[in-house]
Amino acid sequence: MGTSSSLLDENKSNYIKEQVDEKFEKFAPIYRKQYSLAYLSQIQDELEQRKEERTQFLKQRALPESGKVLYEEIARCFVDGKKWKDRYIVMRACHVLECHESYKAFVKGAPPTHRLVPTGGTILTTEEKYMEMIDQACPCTNNVQEDFAPPVVDKLWKYPVYLRLPYRQDSYFCFQNEKSQAEFISVLSDCIRHQNKDFLKKKTCEVKAFLKAFQLYRQENGQYESWDMLIGSDVRGLANLFMEDLMPYLEKELEPCMKSKRRVWFATVEAAYFLLQEHLLQRLTTLKEECKEMVKEQEARMRSDMDQITSTRAFIESKLRAMVAEPATKYCTEQVRPYLPAVLEEVMGPITLGFTEARDLSEGMMKQLCQDFEEADQREELRQALFKMSKANLQSCYDKVSGLADHIQELQQTFNYCIKGLANSTEIDLKQLMENAEYTLELLVRKALEDPSVNLTVALQKASNRVLKQFDYDSSTVRKRILQEALINITLPSIKKHLAPSFKKELPDFEQYIFAENSNFISVENLYEDIIHQILEKDVSMVVKEAASLKKFNLLMESRYNFSVSSLSSTPPGSAPSSPGHLNTSQSLRTPLPASPLLGNGTTANKSVTVDTLKSESSTLSQALPVMGKIGDGENESLLEESSDDGFATAETSTSITSAEAKPELITTTIATDVIPTPVIMVTEATESAGNSSSPKGGDATISDFANKPTTASPTCMKTSGGDPAETEDNSKPAVSSDDPAQIKAPIRDESTHPIAVCLSIEDAEAGDIHKEFTNKQIMDLPEKASETQSSPQLEEENRPLGCVKQIRDLVIEVIEFEEVLTTCKDIGEKVQAFEEPEAIV
Repeated sequence: MGTSSSLLDENKSNYIKEQVDEKFEKFAPIYRKQYSLAYLSQIQDELEQRKEERTQFLKQRALPESGKVLYEEIARCFVDGKKWKDRYIVMRACHVLECHESYKAFVKGAPPTHRLVPTGGTILTTEEKYMEMIDQACPCTNNVQEDFAPPVVDKLWKYPVYLRLPYRQDSYFCFQNEKSQAEFISVLSDCIRHQNKDFLKKKTCEVKAFLKAFQLYRQENGQYESWDMLIGSDVRGLANLFMEDLMPYLEKELEPCMKSKRRVWFATVEAAYFLLQEHLLQRLTTLKEECKEMVKEQEARMRSDMDQITSTRAFIESKLRAMVAEPATKYCTEQVRPYLPAVLEEVMGPITLGFTEARDLSEGMMKQLCQDFEEADQREELRQALFKMSKANLQSCYDKVSGLADHIQELQQTFNYCIKGLANSTEIDLKQLMENAEYTLELLVRKALEDPSVNLTVALQKASNRVLKQFDYDSSTVRKRILQEALINITLPSIKKHLAPSFKKELPDFEQYIFAENSNFISVENLYEDIIHQILEKDVSMVVKEAASLKKFNLLMESRYNFSVSSLSSTPPGSAPSSPGHLNTSQSLRTPLPASPLLGNGTTANKSVTVDTLKSESSTLSQALPVMGKIGDGENESLLEESSDDGFATAETSTSITSAEAKPELITTTIATDVIPTPVIMVTEATESAGNSSSPKGGDATISDFANKPTTASPTCMKTSGGDPAETEDNSKPAVSSDDPAQIKAPIRDESTHPIAVCLSIEDAEAGDIHKEFTNKQIMDLPEKASETQSSPQLEEENRPLGCVKQIRDLVIEVIEFEEVLTTCKDIGEKVQAFEEPEAIV
């Protein structure tokens, strides 16, 4: 407790402990229940194999060890409230400042004279502003001006830094020049941000249980709004909460001190705060140990009764939703939704300015690198420049983000939201994004530095372009997440506060639906709040998507394929296994395939292919193809844009174009049918010219024929019946249906790894004019499958249109396997005997 502990006599100390025990007894049951629920959620995620994934293209450096030194500098500190002394300041990766007596003492490994955890601190550089904060924090009534702030008397150390800490003794530093002062402020600000938020971002059961219990505890006392003193560890956050209730008692007990010096007041408050923290730490540590033992005993029941728990929870949720949904939706529609666009504008403006400033700063440093390092003998200097780039000062970016406090003042009266926590979280994400950009650039340039034959200038330019494109995508993703969370956190408390008088008293009635043995695993209040959260989240998502669709604040829409082709082709190491840049994809599958097996080999036909039959069969075909929809020109076409610099590729839409010589002709004939659809895979060979289709060679085709002429396998739903065989022509000369003489051509890739499947359309089926077109050329199979393929397909007695689609998918898979075997045979010089199936027409 320090030297000020003597300011609290035994009666005051006992009173503080009693107050802590009384409040903690109310907090502990809530924490126990939430701990069980958090542990149950963890087990459920394990059983269902659910993982939280965040897509990012920039690679993230591994976290440094907590003891690594990130900053060191000589400064003058005000020690023991008496005089200035020179100290060697060290900041470690755990974001704790250490004050060593000297550099020699630090090198020898001597312990620091003082360790500072600046949680909740405020940094000031002028005595006037610092004294304004002191006047606001001290309830002293006298007007006596005292020298509370230490005077700066040394002209060599004339750049002061005042660190104001809540409920604790302030710290003071002086530096010899403005540059050292600015660097220290940047480091100290980073320490404060991480100390405020790092613990609360952890995904452990302890942190999840604490945050939810803390929120419910405050709501029981009628406090629904956000609170800016929920910072640091669980002990510190709870101590800050209890300290608020303790301050009136201290003011009353220390009323005589109000007329004396301010130092007595602040010293007494610090002593009470340390005593409260010390006592609270003991109680909270004991509670955590009890909860760990409790869930160990409950784990077996959690796993065995998971289905029962889930079904009971779903039943109660449906009951609650029926009660809550209508009034909650009405309040959101009338009192929240109209404000969401305004809140979005106010929040996203300063945040986007900060990220834009960061991108400009990163782009400027990369351009400077390209200009400064053009010679091959400058590789070592480039390594040093990359290291300095990681130490860039982002204060100008933080200043833009800090404008949140000015922009959102008009909304404070409506939602009473504290913006400080949002600013701290945004600045942490901003710095992490800049570090990721620097690390990704380093990985891309590292290979060029190791290979003397690589042109350094070209390599730097390509790497810079790629990093900037990936920066844009990650920036949009991060800002959309920040915006989504901010809109919910700003507006959700007002909804809870409005609905609480109507529904809080009715929640205990739903406990009757919970079995006694599962009472620790289901919380009616949690389900009630989840329902409100989901209703609000729906409105918030719509607002965010609308902003992205209008390209506000440079927000990007989610691409169809959630990864980059450039990342698949050449991605630097270090990405997370779940990230798009770390997909373990073979060369033959580099092009992203569509989700449906009826869509083709990474390409899309530039015209729709329509399958027609008689009017009486339109309903059957519509059922057989429920997932296809209407495929017209310009629809469902995929384009993978990739820059010439091997940069960032975005999945958009376009058409695939190939030469006329590479296009096969899909020639079909009409057959009258009355029987079940049977899928048939037809093979047509690529034409040598745009106008004529070459005839198939038959059973003696060699492997070279397949190598020179790529084939197209088209799965088509075909109905076989006993119709007049005269309607079909000879296989060597397929004819076109008299009803539909159009010849449909699809582009063919040079690489025939996968067949190009025909995109079926139900456009004409809905119009009622339906015909069937197909070629009589049957697919060839391997010798070991000859007996199976030569047999006629078995006809079923009843229509199964969905089964037809499944058979198409299976046949496509067989064609893929067949062509892989053909490729293998080509490599070893074997010849493949082609078997032609007899016509499977009844």
